[in-house]
Amino acid sequence: MKKLFIAIAAVALTLSASCTKADPEEASSGKISFNVASYVPATKADSYASLVGETTTFMSKAFLHAVGVEDVQNFFGTNGETITANDATNPSAWLPSHDYYWPKSSASYINFVSWYDKNGTPTTIEETSLAWANRTIEANDNIMWADEAWRFNQNNTPGTYKKDAVIEGVPTLFHHALAKLAIKAKAEKVQGGTAEENKTTWDVTLENIKITNTSNVGTLTLTNTDPTNTKTTVAYTGTGTDNVPAWAPGAATDVTMNNTSPLTTEFVNVLEEQSVLPQTLDANAKLAFVLHIITKYDSTQYSEEKIPVEVVLNTLGTTPITAWEMNTKYTYNIIVNPETTVVKFDPAVVDWVEDTQAPTYTVPANL
Repeated sequence: MKKLFIAIAAVALTLSASCTKADPEEASSGKISFNVASYVPATKADSYASLVGETTTFMSKAFLHAVGVEDVQNFFGTNGETITANDATNPSAWLPSHDYYWPKSSASYINFVSWYDKNGTPTTIEETSLAWANRTIEANDNIMWADEAWRFNQNNTPGTYKKDAVIEGVPTLFHHALAKLAIKAKAEKVQGGTAEENKTTWDVTLENIKITNTSNVGTLTLTNTDPTNTKTTVAYTGTGTDNVPAWAPGAATDVTMNNTSPLTTEFVNVLEEQSVLPQTLDANAKLAFVLHIITKYDSTQYSEEKIPVEVVLNTLGTTPITAWEMNTKYTYNIIVNPETTVVKFDPAVVDWVEDTQAPTYTVPANL
């Protein structure tokens, strides 16, 4: 029987809230800027990366609470402002499309709600809530939200996240809302090992590859609370366990992939890294494919097999992955060993039975 090994590697990041505090100061007429960072998607530590590694723009809405004015004002307009890095590789400032100046009174303040959505926009953008309803996640999607910046009336300095050359601005720490998934495959060997066996070769391909019963549509609802009388950033809460932000998945579907070319002993992409909806993986979520093996000797084919394979995702690995989490990359490695035990023979034959009743004929003596 063919041996099939499936290994998993996953790199996870811990999500946590970042909070910066400063005492209220007299506001000035300085220009509004942003100090931004995003969680690094390749480390488990709470370290931050420059946002320009993923985007040079993001969106922000600003809610002005002006002294002597009862109504909250849309400081950046009803649709918000596009915030852009002033350099695509090493920005020194993140700025709105034109100059905005801080309110003159130290009793006035602005609350900032910031987000990034590569292929769409949130369905709800309010001072205390941010939501994406029934959002279909595309392979190249990237959705992030930033901790809300409450009660600011001047740029923070020195820079909060110390990324690039940015030295001041509204603290803006982004969190990834999606997970990423990749599938790789290789053959353990494609040729026999000894002098005689090295004439044996295997063509190994994966066909009809798919991940079954996972969702690419979901709803994410985030809420925030005014810290009252404190200039700070506040992490959003959500609908998950312990109020952690979590997507509510919609109907399940399949992720299909193209057949591979014959595998080599080096990993190739079966599914190139793509964004997926974070979700729990139940027993119906499976990796399925047909393992197609053609065996040859001295370039002449002598066997062909097409073996259906189906494995439950949440049972794979020493420590099974039971969910695709936000801000986490997952790589599933498929390793196929096509070698079988060499065909040998154990010959025997039924022993002759001697017939003791055989007749005796005596030739007459007079012949």
